[in-house]
Amino acid sequence: MKLIHFVVSVAMLASTAPVMAAEAPAGGFKVHTVSRESIPLTVSFAGTVSADKTLQLTAQMPGRIAAIAGQEGDAFAEGTVLVELDDSGLLARLDAAIANREAAIADMRNARVQLDRELYSPRSNSSGAAPGGMGMPAMMDQVFTNPMQNMMGMRSRGTELHSDLVGAETALAQANTRMRSADANIKEIESMLRDTQGIAQFSGVIQKVHVEVGDTVQPGQPLIDFSESAALVVETDLPVRLSRSLHLGQPIDVSLQGSELIQAPVSLVHPVADPRQNTVRVELTLPTGSGATPGQYVEIRVPDNAARMPAQLTIPKTAIVTKGGLPLVYAIGNDGKARLRVVRLGNAPDDDTRIVLSGVNAGDRLVDEPPPGLRAGTQILPPVQSATAQNAQ
Repeated sequence: MKLIHFVVSVAMLASTAPVMAAEAPAGGFKVHTVSRESIPLTVSFAGTVSADKTLQLTAQMPGRIAAIAGQEGDAFAEGTVLVELDDSGLLARLDAAIANREAAIADMRNARVQLDRELYSPRSNSSGAAPGGMGMPAMMDQVFTNPMQNMMGMRSRGTELHSDLVGAETALAQANTRMRSADANIKEIESMLRDTQGIAQFSGVIQKVHVEVGDTVQPGQPLIDFSESAALVVETDLPVRLSRSLHLGQPIDVSLQGSELIQAPVSLVHPVADPRQNTVRVELTLPTGSGATPGQYVEIRVPDNAARMPAQLTIPKTAIVTKGGLPLVYAIGNDGKARLRVVRLGNAPDDDTRIVLSGVNAGDRLVDEPPPGLRAGTQILPPVQSATAQNAQ
């Protein structure tokens, strides 16, 4: 019954053609001549949209979540603090480390003064350092007692002077070591304070928040997934045979949820294949404003240069009109008038062309981009010109 209905519909269109004849419009028409073309085959693969840059912030130290910048889908600029741990304990340790450094600086200053004293006024020369004294003034001790003790081997002023000098130098070195240790402690605490903040390294959006304010986290625990919002790429796994024909910058057709095809250049072809699947990971860069979102599945159409279809009849998609659910074209007869023909369509090799399986022949002329008011029987070309063109074919 469906076949009979189809034949009747075609017969009705043919029988009503003379009745539907109308005056030729004043303007000209765009005419397309049907021809055969050798069309390369394309193979479709599934791909996934992802951000060109993705960052997962993880806890670098144990602590409690103090603040989260926003929710999933919120956009932030580069340098924004996205998540922050409680740092009150580290701040207290930092104050103690700064106090220790100040104490070490004071010890260094005192040790340096004592060293200068030993250099310019040694304690071994003072009268209080000499044993005895016989109740004589200090001058007598320095002139008579101390030299006599040196001669008798009871004391060695040179050894005492060297001992006091080394002691002063050691005290200065120890104070310097304490100050350097305090500086290192301060730097360590400041580094730990930086680890309490998760900072956005680029402008983007929050993809996923793994924690809430008040949660206690441990090192390595995921906190926030952050991805770049401007640049998006499509990742797909292609057979090695097809990946070899691709090169950087080559435009590839990508279909986003059945919408019109957009072209995305090849940005990366991984040099190593998956030995289990015999596939190669390929990345395409989506144009800005494509409307895609990370995680979305898309269809990628990759040309197979090693295989080609036989020459097919092709017509522009703009020459096809639909009436009653049937694809039709306006064919120009020998008399130069338009006649409606039902066509059977095949695949679409691209966005602008359709393959015709039946309904037209090579050399037939069709009205391309027919205006809405065009009717069967409309004079498209002058009869003389049409006949001449037909004979030339």
